[in-house]
Amino acid sequence: MALIRILVVDDHPMFRIGLIQSISMDGDISVIGEASSAAQAMALVRDLKPDVLLLDAKMADSGLDRIGDILQIQPSLRIIMLTASEESGEITQALEAGVAGYVLKGTTAPEMRSIVRTVHAGENFIAPEVMAKVMTGLKGTSGAPSQLQPGQALSKQETQVLQQLAHGLSNREIGARLGVTERTVKFHLSNAFVKLHVRNRVEASIAARRLWPDLKK
Repeated sequence: MALIRILVVDDHPMFRIGLIQSISMDGDISVIGEASSAAQAMALVRDLKPDVLLLDAKMADSGLDRIGDILQIQPSLRIIMLTASEESGEITQALEAGVAGYVLKGTTAPEMRSIVRTVHAGENFIAPEVMAKVMTGLKGTSGAPSQLQPGQALSKQETQVLQQLAHGLSNREIGARLGVTERTVKFHLSNAFVKLHVRNRVEASIAARRLWPDLKK
């Protein structure tokens, strides 16, 4: 199992210490550095080349505003934004800046470790409880249509995996729930993305909740 190298950046020492302890409980995740500001984070990203950055959105020098600068240093870096906010404007800004995950600070330790693995594996994650906020913030954008184009109906399998995706599940979790392989899930999602004209998992989740408004939050 590949070691996931993490950099944790938060300006509240007690929260930062607790977060480091909670995500370090499993052997496949290693915290290689910590910082209390976005400026320090940029220097450490340059020096340490972490796989995943856990970044507080609301620091004094605004981690949210420095996402683009950080990704210029290391474009392959996977950034998970940590925040207590459910403001649609902040969520939209973070996603447009290129974060791979948007996680509320009330997330449990086991959930956080699972999210880290999901994001490290190349998937995006947004907390299901803020999905409605994202939909509101991105309303009217061309990236997440509210309906399929004529002749582009989703298959039963595509519908199933897309609905599970909208609940925030990873490909592995979707496969386990539906009794299919992870490769099969990827295949059906790829087809669904083409039909929905979306570019990533976040846009697909938004499109799914527009197609099926009665999906449980």
